[in-house]
Amino acid sequence: METLSPEIINPAPILTHLKMHLKEPTVSQHMYLRRPTASGSANFSIWDFGINALAVRESALPEVLQRMGIRSLTLNVTQDLSPLHRLSSNIPHAGSEEDNWRYLMSDTVTNVLKPFVRNCCAIAFDDWASLSGASGLWNSLLQGTVRSVGIHRPEFIFYLGDPFTRSSFQVEEAIGIIADFSEFGQVTIALDEDEAIKLWMVLNGVHEYGIVVNQTFPDLKRKFASIFRSINIDRLLVYSAMEAMLFSRHSQLLLARKKVAPSFEIAPQAREHFIEGFCMGLAREMDIVRCLALGLIVFGSRSENGPSATRQELFDYIDRWMDELQQQEIMYLYQ
Repeated sequence: METLSPEIINPAPILTHLKMHLKEPTVSQHMYLRRPTASGSANFSIWDFGINALAVRESALPEVLQRMGIRSLTLNVTQDLSPLHRLSSNIPHAGSEEDNWRYLMSDTVTNVLKPFVRNCCAIAFDDWASLSGASGLWNSLLQGTVRSVGIHRPEFIFYLGDPFTRSSFQVEEAIGIIADFSEFGQVTIALDEDEAIKLWMVLNGVHEYGIVVNQTFPDLKRKFASIFRSINIDRLLVYSAMEAMLFSRHSQLLLARKKVAPSFEIAPQAREHFIEGFCMGLAREMDIVRCLALGLIVFGSRSENGPSATRQELFDYIDRWMDELQQQEIMYLYQ
C-alpha cells in the first residue's frame, strides 16, 4: 500500500446491485447468533428469531459467548446450540470476576467451543476497552480454541473502543493479541474517527489531544494509514458521519455514507446492527465494499425502524441513500 490517495467508491452501482440481490433472496444455510434485546427473556436457549430480512436464520447468542466478549457468531450451517447453553448454565454467577474468568478460560469451555469455531465464517467481538479482562479472554480463545482448530480462514472483526480508557501498555498488548488472530483468519479492526485519532496518539506517544483535533482530511488519512502500517492485520475500517475508509494490504477505499441522526451513531445497538449486515455480506461471499455497504444499510434501517426492520424497509433506506447521493457535497474527498 504505497499511496495515500484512496480510491473513491461511487455507492450508487453498489446500492443498485445490493437492492437487486436482496429482492430475490434464497434462504441461506447460515445461522447468525446475536444478542437478544434487553427486554427479552434471560433464558437465551428459547430464543429463535426466525429468518431475518436478509434471509438468514437468527438465534440468541449463548451467554457463555457474550461473557467472552463475543458480539456475534456467524455459522456456516445451523448447529445444535445446547452444548453452549449448558456451558452458560454453569457460569459461576455468584463468584468473583476472577472465578468467571477462570471458568471461561477453562479446558471445559474451550473444548466445547472448538466445533462451533470450526463451523463459523465470522466472529465479531465487543469493544475491547469496555470489557474487563478482554485481552486474557481473547488470548485464551485464540490459544485454546482457534489455534487448535487450525487455519480455516474465518473473519475476525474487532472493535477497540476508546483507547484512552486504558494504559498504552494495555492497548499495545491488545493490538498484539488481535494481530495474532491473523495467522488463522482475516482480521478487521473497526474504529470511529475519534477512536482512530486516539489510537494513533497512543501508538505514537502523543499526549496532547488538542494537537490532533480539527485536522484536514489529508492529515487524517495519513494518520489512519500509519495505524494500518503499524499493525499486522488484514483490514482497518475507520468511519465518520460522512464516510467510511477501508485500508487493506493492497488498497485504500473510501465510501461516502448516508447521513443519519447523531443519536443513531452512538446508540447502544449501533455497532451490533452494522456488524449484522457486514457479516451477512461475508456469509454470502460478497466483496468487502458490498459487505461494508450492507452493514451501513442494516445499521441505518434498523436505527430508523427498529431491530425488526423488514426487507422493504431495507429497500426504502437504499432508495433514500441513492437520492441523497444526488444532493450531498463530497468533492472535498478528492483533494
